[in-house]
Amino acid sequence: MAKPVFIHAAAALGPRGDTAKAERRTLHGDPPPLELKALVKTVVGVSLRQASHLVELAAIGSQLCIKRLPCPLPEDSAVYLGTGLAEVRKNEAVFRQVMPPGPGLASPFDFINAANNMAAFYVAKLANLRARNLTVSQEEHSFEWALHLAAADLRAGEIRQALVGGVDENSLSREGHLRRIALRDDQPMGEGSGWLVLSVDAEQARGELLEVKRVTRDADVAQALRAWQRPNESLTLLPGLRIEPSEVRHLVQALPGLHVQDYLGLCGGFHTAAAFGMAALFDAPVAPGLFVHLNRDASGHAMFCAVRVLPI
Repeated sequence: MAKPVFIHAAAALGPRGDTAKAERRTLHGDPPPLELKALVKTVVGVSLRQASHLVELAAIGSQLCIKRLPCPLPEDSAVYLGTGLAEVRKNEAVFRQVMPPGPGLASPFDFINAANNMAAFYVAKLANLRARNLTVSQEEHSFEWALHLAAADLRAGEIRQALVGGVDENSLSREGHLRRIALRDDQPMGEGSGWLVLSVDAEQARGELLEVKRVTRDADVAQALRAWQRPNESLTLLPGLRIEPSEVRHLVQALPGLHVQDYLGLCGGFHTAAAFGMAALFDAPVAPGLFVHLNRDASGHAMFCAVRVLPI
């Protein structure tokens, strides 16, 4: 039997700079550009003057998560960061500088920050972590695969603790950003950061990560949801970016008593919105139960992330 993997801390940063349940508001359109310098100084404790917007999203979310632990995060903890688009803004800046009619030379800081693993580097540096550090990009399932890798390494005894996150930024204009991600007309263009601290130690855990599973487009989703549920246990579905309202309605009909938590209304659409949704589960004390995140990629294949919230 596989070792259980437990969640010890979580943090989610939304597109308005929101970091707690009381701060979150439903989006009624694309959020305005987000300035994070002040929040970086407050949360991280130092200014990251040359850091990119993506790095700021990652730094704030990861540091909030670490600070919610009951004890310091050991330096041998590994980092797994999922991102669908990585450094959109800095890559755009570099291209504008090096391509005509630009000056032909890129700013050194823009060039450095355009590297897609810089966010994970900053996360580890700020937390004084010295173990493996992976950046995973698998489009809409980037966070799910980062979580899958972390859980597999924990169960295999390769690492003791893992800091797992998902981070993506938006860019202006909406028309330009939609070349990189397909959104419905009624879906706000989101961004954000979500983080979990995992280990195989059950003491003081807030939740248990039961499984991260990929299934084919033809799989019986309702049956898969039932497979994790205990008798008389509440079941809540977190529908991800590519789950259409019609599929949610079908599952509600097929599974009497199923609750639905629409977190996308708070963060908007981005490739790693799943990280925000799963981390935001732990914004405040929540009743024990089973929570399953479901998302599909462009091919129609689904990823499940099943989490059991434990009594405090």
